[in-house]
Amino acid sequence: MIRTVGLIQILFGAAIMLLSIVVALDIRKKAPTHLRAKWLVIIAFAVLFFLGYLFVIFIPLFGLPFPLEILIGSVFLAGAVFVYFVVRVTGITLSHHNEKEKGIMTLSETMAATNAALREINESLEKEISERIHSEDALRKSEEKYRSLVESTDDSIYVIGSDYRYQFINKKHRARLGITDSDYMEKSYGDFHSPEVTMGFKKIVEKVFATGESTRLEHRSERDQEHYLLTVSPVRESDGAISAVTVVSKRVTELKRLEEELRELTLTDELTGLYNRRGFFTLSGQQIRMANRHKNKVFILYADLDNLKVINDAIGHQEGDLVLTEAARILKESFRDSDIIARIGGDEFVVMPIGTTELEAKITIERLYRNLEIANRERKAKYSLSLSVGIAYYDPEQPCSIAELLAWGDRAMYENKKDKKSH
Repeated sequence: MIRTVGLIQILFGAAIMLLSIVVALDIRKKAPTHLRAKWLVIIAFAVLFFLGYLFVIFIPLFGLPFPLEILIGSVFLAGAVFVYFVVRVTGITLSHHNEKEKGIMTLSETMAATNAALREINESLEKEISERIHSEDALRKSEEKYRSLVESTDDSIYVIGSDYRYQFINKKHRARLGITDSDYMEKSYGDFHSPEVTMGFKKIVEKVFATGESTRLEHRSERDQEHYLLTVSPVRESDGAISAVTVVSKRVTELKRLEEELRELTLTDELTGLYNRRGFFTLSGQQIRMANRHKNKVFILYADLDNLKVINDAIGHQEGDLVLTEAARILKESFRDSDIIARIGGDEFVVMPIGTTELEAKITIERLYRNLEIANRERKAKYSLSLSVGIAYYDPEQPCSIAELLAWGDRAMYENKKDKKSH
């Protein structure tokens, strides 16, 4: 009975050993290359054990003589060697697994560091993109604000390229030209202006391109006869090169009118409408310079309104103002519009006829006296208008100042006044 149980155990052991061999062969296929040789040794020991089991079974079955001690010793020795190889292979496997885990840990750390760096790069990119979006949004708003200002201003604003073609025209200037939003595309400055105006404008643009500096000039439009102040400025690229010019055209007609009124107030006598002393010195100075250039003589007529003080004292200053106004009217009728006629003092007048010879001067003075007589007949007043007159000549060969010329005329006038009193 005991023998039968032992044989059954040995048979089960042989079956398990055969199964182990099959499993070992399958593991060897999947084992790393450096472990396959060791697994082969383990499989060889397993085969040896299997054969040993078969041998142990055959000995009692066939009654083969074999010392039991040697058999047991061989089994234990083979078992010890087998266990050593299993432990050794397992240790190598564990070591390889640990190295692999270390590699995995190192790779994980590297990947973690890389991920951290990638996160920093990503955050930096997100920040840069956000800043760029914000900057672009601010730029867009700035451009919209600028365009709104340019389109809503009452000034004409336009951009002209180096080929003198329009690159931009704002709403105000489009209305002045009588065109729609897109009518100016590919159109040149000459398409809307005369050849003369275009030529003058091109010279200005060429100057701006050559100097790189803005320039300003006054211009009277041939289209609406309005006065404009033009500011022509260079448009520079990022490299500093000038690619176009911006023109801002501001209407200054009202300003010109005010300047003219101010100039007239500055140079004109408010009561009579004649030039005042400053106006006479300004205009006569120009005539003296022309006389010097052309070697022509110039004469002045110095006139004094007689008895103005008596009229003011007897009748009043209002009547005196009427007498001064009447005297101014007579002077205007006696001389040409081109002649310089001025009231330079309370009752003193001076006339500088333009381009008048000495003979013509005598004829002009006779006409003045004749107009005085006509005026006195028509006035039917208790007193007569009377002017004392003196004449002085300017000779380019013996030049003098205007003040000196007036002094000579004043002396000649007083001589005439004395002559009238003596008669």
